[in-house]
Amino acid sequence: MHDFERLDELARLMAQKEVLTKKRKRIAEELSTLSHEEIRLQSELKKETSDYRKLEGLSVKKLLKLFSNHYEEEKDREFREMQLAQFKHDELLARIKADQEEINSLTDQIDALAGIDMEYERLLAAKRVWATQNGITSLDAFESEILNLKTRSKEIDEALIAARKLLLSLTSAKEDLSSAKNWGMFDILGGDLISSMVKHDHIKRASGYIQDSSEKAQLLKRELDDLKLVLSIEMVEIDSLSKTFDVFFDNIFSDLSVQDEINRAYDSINSNYDTTELLLKQLTKLQTETQLAIQDVTKKRNEVLLSL
Repeated sequence: MHDFERLDELARLMAQKEVLTKKRKRIAEELSTLSHEEIRLQSELKKETSDYRKLEGLSVKKLLKLFSNHYEEEKDREFREMQLAQFKHDELLARIKADQEEINSLTDQIDALAGIDMEYERLLAAKRVWATQNGITSLDAFESEILNLKTRSKEIDEALIAARKLLLSLTSAKEDLSSAKNWGMFDILGGDLISSMVKHDHIKRASGYIQDSSEKAQLLKRELDDLKLVLSIEMVEIDSLSKTFDVFFDNIFSDLSVQDEINRAYDSINSNYDTTELLLKQLTKLQTETQLAIQDVTKKRNEVLLSL
């Protein structure tokens, strides 16, 4: 027999844990910012202290060359700047210490609630089974929507992996095409056999990366098939470039024609790189929205479960 009445208490504790976790995350982000500021203030304090010590340590001979009132004013100004830098640094260290102590306190409170997540999910699962056994169908729509969203999330994950792999391949193609362009211009302007060999070595590697990019683009297209209804995308087009680029460099006629083809390939790869990068951003945004939707529907389903 399950103690479903405990679900209300567990739900309250889960909400409390969520609040504590969000607060700890916010303070941790603030602490990270303060830590960077502390490095800056520490450097500033070191400089101001050095300036004051230098002035304070002037030799008697140099002091005689200065007007005494000017020296005292300068020394007093440097001392005040050093003290101000010290005050700012000390104040920041106090804030950092306070944040660290609060994070430790929040961590202790969160740790004290360890295990409630599993108990909460276990009881919720048991209650879903109970609801099904008792012919309660008000949860069916929630369960169906959660399943669909999780399926979409999996599809997005696979598309993200494919997009990242394509981007890496396009990056390599860009780098070798860029080098081929530079060596090609050198070759046209009077290069020698070595420059020609280096150029063609980059061309050969670029051709391989273009072919690899074409294959990865096809894989990405397949991964995107199920997402076309929820994602507005411009498709990556590399396949025809891969074929023409490969054929062209098996039939090289002149340095100028080679250079034109390199430039065309470079522009195309650049365009595809930008398209893939934009797609990656869209997929990342869609994944974030999907995860938030899963959390929202799950929360609504749990509220209905608690009310049964």
